[in-house]
Amino acid sequence: MKTLIVTIAVVAAAASVAADEREACTNETIRGTYGFSVSGTLRGVGGAPDQLLVGVATTEFDGIGNLTQVDNIHLSLGGTLNDRPGFGNYQLNPDCSGTMTIARPPAPTLTLRIVVVDNGNEVRTAVMDPPQNMVTSNGRRNTKQR
Repeated sequence: MKTLIVTIAVVAAAASVAADEREACTNETIRGTYGFSVSGTLRGVGGAPDQLLVGVATTEFDGIGNLTQVDNIHLSLGGTLNDRPGFGNYQLNPDCSGTMTIARPPAPTLTLRIVVVDNGNEVRTAVMDPPQNMVTSNGRRNTKQR
């Protein structure tokens, strides 16, 4: 039993050291190109029905807070939206959480919450505004960090 307790204590201490050694995130952490899979529900407005959506996007983060994106979206009732360009900005906090905006005029600007995991190799997002959009995405780095 003492051996088990000592083993647990050593593992916990090692995990704590590893967490403390993780570098804080900055906008530079995700500089590069990421491929995203997108899914969710768009709430119908003005009597329109709700729609499911799936899609993919390629997003380029410049390392200083700006982004460009091209997405392809399939809507359950609205067909496909191909090769839609977008642009925006992002801000990462030291704990690797952050925010991101994507604009595609004349459509409303999307505001997302993001979290960066796997040492900057993955970005997870959730759309916060417009609030009727329940959409998430997961992106993986597809270029080596420079």
